[in-house]
Amino acid sequence: MTLEKTPDPFSPYSHFYLVGIKGVAMTSIAQMLLDLGKKVSGSDVPESFVTQKILDSNQISIDTNFETPMPKSVDCVIYTAAHEGADNPQVLAATQAAIPTLSQAEALAKFFNAQRGIAVCGVGGKSTVSAMLTWIFSKLGKQPSFSVGVGSILGLEKTGSWNPSSDYCIAEADEYVTNPQEVKKGGAPIPRFSYLQPFCTICTNLMYDHPDVYASFDETKKAFTEFFSAIKPGGTLILNHKDLPLLAKHSAETVVTFGSVGECDYLFVYDEEASHSGITKATLITNQERYELTLAVPGRYNVENAVAALAACDALGIDLNSAIEALASFSSTQRRFEAKGTKNGVIYYDDYAHHPSELSAVISALTHWYPNHKLYVAFQPHTFSRTKTLLPEFVSALATAPNLILLDIFASARENLDPTVSSQSIADGVTKETQKVIPVLASYQDLATYLSKNTEPKSIVLTVGAGDIYKVHDLI
Repeated sequence: MTLEKTPDPFSPYSHFYLVGIKGVAMTSIAQMLLDLGKKVSGSDVPESFVTQKILDSNQISIDTNFETPMPKSVDCVIYTAAHEGADNPQVLAATQAAIPTLSQAEALAKFFNAQRGIAVCGVGGKSTVSAMLTWIFSKLGKQPSFSVGVGSILGLEKTGSWNPSSDYCIAEADEYVTNPQEVKKGGAPIPRFSYLQPFCTICTNLMYDHPDVYASFDETKKAFTEFFSAIKPGGTLILNHKDLPLLAKHSAETVVTFGSVGECDYLFVYDEEASHSGITKATLITNQERYELTLAVPGRYNVENAVAALAACDALGIDLNSAIEALASFSSTQRRFEAKGTKNGVIYYDDYAHHPSELSAVISALTHWYPNHKLYVAFQPHTFSRTKTLLPEFVSALATAPNLILLDIFASARENLDPTVSSQSIADGVTKETQKVIPVLASYQDLATYLSKNTEPKSIVLTVGAGDIYKVHDLI
């Protein structure tokens, strides 16, 4: 711990208005501001989000119309990339009234850069690795500041926290752009993570995503490489070993790698035979020492997430044995292979997976944890642009699901309808590959009816997607 408290990163502002406050990243910022002693209110659509419980518990006033005039005491506005970003009516009104406005990315950076920042970036695993680090630091009494983009971290009260007495701030570092509207107008993409100045950066996976704002994988790699160059002197870059060939160059002083093959600094061996429902086993090898890992989260991909987090702990001087012991009690986050309950003998899980690589990983984890059960995977694609661009990859990933159900594409607030692609496009591809007829349902309400009629006791149901498919569990 530092002897002196970190100065207020948001002095002299006192009342913040968050436009799009129900988003997971915005809700974490709201909690950090409340810890700082600020007044927080905001706006969003009327629908309930996974963040509702946290927002309600903090008694935050939320307007459900973006045309609503903001309270006169508001002296700073923070906005999300969704809901038109900087072009949102309330944000434009604030600008016209000379009220300072910040994107969520810029607001996070004010917190993050004031302390020793640990940034977690990559396609798949950002939230889990950030939550794992937060869990380890908290269990070891380090009381970090943190911002994790999930509805909840199981076992912790908050998803965002500001501790002015901490050395460390842990945060997800998102490659999506600050203002997608500017990209559509021909502007250069400005990644959200470009505002961060990390001391330690972890990259879980380097893959192509967000085709609505990145024209190619080369553009994506360029954004990540520039971000890696922002690491502070004396800091560390922690990379997935498989991604080394994708990077032409980077200027980080210290680079360590993790993975399951090759000459990794942190090599892991996933013990598939010893891993079953409720327990995951693996061995970590580093510095010619072997460490046994026992996790309460499933799958090889979560072993990889755990090893990435442990590599960061080791780089930051945290005793590796203590970190491993703390991580053993980590039970995931909301919407990350989250156990939802049992009904009529059917066990239900939910996961946020929405990229083909994530789907492959979570389906594999499900089949390994439950090899003797009838398994159902219900997937709701997220965004037309991602579905269209990565359609072959989606087909390949979902063809591995024992019993697949699809919902219609969940359209993001940041894009328009594209009639040239649909969930039926995925269904047709999977049918061609597997000869199975894949049901395509219109909504999570239809899914609830389908599951009640078609599942049987001892079945396992996994819902996946970044849209509103998780709401089916309340109906069930």
